[in-house]
Amino acid sequence: GIEPGNLASRFEATECHSPAKCSETDAPHAFDEEEERAKLKKMTVAVLKDKLSTAGLPEQSWKKLRKAELIDLLVNEMSKDVFPLDDAGGDDVEGCGSHEFSYDLQTPHKSRARRPSSDDICRRLEAEPCTILVLDEHLLRFPFESMDMMDGRTITRVPSFPFISITLAEVCSGALPEVDMRKVRFVLDPEANLTESAHTLSNSLDSLASRHDWEWEGIVGKMPAPTFMMDALTEECGLYLYCGHGGGEKGFSRSQIEELLTRREDGIRGCRASVVLMGCSSGRLISVNTPKVPTGNEHLHMHYDPEGIALSYLLAGAPCVVGNLWDVTDRDIDRYCLTLLEDFVGDGLNQANQPQSLAKCVATARRGCKLRYIVGSAPVCYGLPVYFSCK
Repeated sequence: GIEPGNLASRFEATECHSPAKCSETDAPHAFDEEEERAKLKKMTVAVLKDKLSTAGLPEQSWKKLRKAELIDLLVNEMSKDVFPLDDAGGDDVEGCGSHEFSYDLQTPHKSRARRPSSDDICRRLEAEPCTILVLDEHLLRFPFESMDMMDGRTITRVPSFPFISITLAEVCSGALPEVDMRKVRFVLDPEANLTESAHTLSNSLDSLASRHDWEWEGIVGKMPAPTFMMDALTEECGLYLYCGHGGGEKGFSRSQIEELLTRREDGIRGCRASVVLMGCSSGRLISVNTPKVPTGNEHLHMHYDPEGIALSYLLAGAPCVVGNLWDVTDRDIDRYCLTLLEDFVGDGLNQANQPQSLAKCVATARRGCKLRYIVGSAPVCYGLPVYFSCK
């Protein structure tokens, strides 16, 4: 079993259970350039171009090349382990890049459905580049997303880059993570002491869902049952919304969340839904041994890795987690929450004429707050940008 309290060891266990982690028996053979060139020379130009397209390279980079030049380009890409030459045997590896965001991705045969359109993925990333912040324990408390130089950018945070590669590897389609807005579950005021917020949000959420003929399941004014939480968090491409005190630990603890890490037998982490936590300090990460009172010897103090409920959701498999860095006022964060959802399901499109990501809407929704910086700067996005979908 995996004991709670050590996030680093639990994440290493995630890599061991993940289908993206190859076993020694599945390790690829060493790259032999001469052998691969010999195989490529036997193929037609059309087949070579098809392989370059499959690898996600933009058509304008190879469209007018001759066969020898196509082979050179393919060999160069194959040497980076971007994709295999042969479709038979081994796991397919797909890749795609943009100016600010790139990744290599392995997808096992058992979870691979239709091969995604690399052109569509690249167009989405080029239209909405994502800046990913990897911050240490001293910097993660600051709302860099609200700086003027970051205005209008899609920004997410991750503890380390393996969180990105594993999350991408677990997406069944091999594309970017999505949220199916028909699969929304929410919990409002579970401690029954935010009556006004619960009333406002409940009516607004019901109205938003009814406008699109969606049936959202929610709990208002009472603690959710463990079965409700399990259904909400294990829903593929789902969305779990929490509006109450903190990150909802009283209704579903961090240890229960982290148990989802190894819940499935296929090696994929169990939390499949994106998570929006609108409680006070729900997105705050802090070292458990950080002194509450300054001692004057902080420069000699050794910190454990920062942790919090947002990181627990990421560790359990959530592709995206939205939370607040500090305490917020209820009315203003309610306005922010409703603006966020309206933007995400509304008519706002990016430059590729596609829906904006949830991470992008986290930034644009700050306009809904009266206290633009005191409250509006608190929400941040962890993980990957997920996109609206209603399949």
